[in-house]
Amino acid sequence: MDLHRIKNLLQQEHTLSQDEWKGAVVFLCTEDKVLFIKRSENMPTHSGQVAFFGGHKKAHEHDPWISAQREFSEETGLDSTLVEFMGYLPVIMTARLQAIVPVMARLTIPMEEFVKRAKSNGEWDVLIPYPWEELCREKDWHYAWRNGYTRAPVLFRMMRPEPHLLWGATASIVWDLLRRYFAEEKV
Repeated sequence: MDLHRIKNLLQQEHTLSQDEWKGAVVFLCTEDKVLFIKRSENMPTHSGQVAFFGGHKKAHEHDPWISAQREFSEETGLDSTLVEFMGYLPVIMTARLQAIVPVMARLTIPMEEFVKRAKSNGEWDVLIPYPWEELCREKDWHYAWRNGYTRAPVLFRMMRPEPHLLWGATASIVWDLLRRYFAEEKV
């Protein structure tokens, strides 16, 4: 993927008020891969799910990028200087109606080195570097209906070779970026 082109699709300024968002996730990538985590089976929420690094903001954090950097460091044991800010995607509402800001960032070291150096703080069990090429295969994306607060479609896709299911808010974030990226290509 052309990261320069992706950066041009993203919002560069944070414009939400403090009470309009609850947390941030780091959509971390390189030119050829996106980094997902498989959350620990021991987590009280979203256990075993494919996700991004991230979580709730602290009271003093007024910018999602600040929250995203902190979460990255807490969850990997690595310095946040290893991630370079690219921009913001639109807020995503989780199934629990929490407004989360996806922050795209580029990994500044090779993915293989990152995978060797990152240490879980207990929130994740597995790092999943996944090829952009696979994510871009539209025929592998599906949806089903979820009945919760409202009836809504839920995007999902199987990830191979390990049988991981990408779905929910994380899948919606990825799909939104791909939709923007390929819509620009047609212009």
